Amino acid sequence: MPPSLLPPALASRLSSFSLAPAPTPEELEQFERGLPHPLPADFREFLLQFHCALLHDCSTGFRDAVEREVRTSHILGLSEFEHGGAEIPSDVLVFASQRGSINRFGIQLADRRDSPRGTVWFFDSNAPSETEDLYVARECAPSFSAFLAQLTPHPEDPVDPVAPVSQAAPDDPNDPWLHPEALEKVPADLPTPEKPLVLAGHGHAIGGARLEVYVDTWVPDLEARKYGYEPDRATVRYSLEVHAAESSGEDGAPEPYASTLPVAEANGGRHPSLVEWSTLVLGPEGDWDAWYGNDAPSLQDNRLTVLERSGADLKVRWEASYSQYGRDFAFLFEGPVHFEGIRFDVKDPADVDRVLASAFGGAHRPEEWTRTVGERQDRGEHVSEDRRYRFPVTLVPA
Repeated sequence: MPPSLLPPALASRLSSFSLAPAPTPEELEQFERGLPHPLPADFREFLLQFHCALLHDCSTGFRDAVEREVRTSHILGLSEFEHGGAEIPSDVLVFASQRGSINRFGIQLADRRDSPRGTVWFFDSNAPSETEDLYVARECAPSFSAFLAQLTPHPEDPVDPVAPVSQAAPDDPNDPWLHPEALEKVPADLPTPEKPLVLAGHGHAIGGARLEVYVDTWVPDLEARKYGYEPDRATVRYSLEVHAAESSGEDGAPEPYASTLPVAEANGGRHPSLVEWSTLVLGPEGDWDAWYGNDAPSLQDNRLTVLERSGADLKVRWEASYSQYGRDFAFLFEGPVHFEGIRFDVKDPADVDRVLASAFGGAHRPEEWTRTVGERQDRGEHVSEDRRYRFPVTLVPA
């Protein structure tokens, strides 16, 4: 896709932000061999020319489920693409995200009954759903070329609510764009029981932290384009949240969370038993989806080490980095985390063991957990009969 085919306003702002050169045709072919289907032609041509691209702030022409204007700012590179997973269909390649949100854009790699390959989808975590799935997908462009064509650049404002460098006094020591190093405390505070969260060297108190394991029993049927109850195809999602001591609720405030932890990948491709959680280490590899807070920078180079476990209480060390004002800062949390346990829904209590067997691949040890099956829940007449009634299941460490 030569730049001349791009909207002029977008072409003038399109720039590479990767230190790595664009992939060669051979490198791209090698990447494609790891996919279930080839890349659509226009998307492939874009990658050969740009690899990844900084678009700055662009409107996509539509709003998400909470009526926010959906914007995006960059196209990811090969090493950053997300392919399939617990929340994304296996024939979709995620290539961008909504600015300030965990919402994603993905391109469909295979023809479906109701949509051709190349269709671009928006995965909205704020949309109402009859399932417990994180995203609801909706078509936003018939092709990658069409997706780029509908982007409208906005004036280039800095991400943070301060004056741009060009408008700031050149000697202002309090301007974080001119002096981002002033935000960092050196030497850095050490994490303590009172202030276990350390951001850019500054210690912070927290209100608590929790680790949760959620099992999805309603899984996508790609041909039918809907979710169905499949107790023998259950999938597992691990999440970690650190709550501020006094949350303001404002965007950009520190409320660290990882909605996806690569637990099985870090444990040799299998889910750990409760005993193995005592010494688990999650390296920077794997499918991390971690953020500083809502509408805040993503957390990169994540590493989580479980230092000890006592019943449902863990002590962990979570190390990462984040970028603000053109500079990288250190993120560190070392403190207690409560293991909330395993949660899922079933249509019939007799399905519980089937769900656990399929989700954990035989690694589940019943004696490690206390199981509770709640009363049947009626989700209302507006829900189809197949999805209306559920039994909530909770397992906590014994």
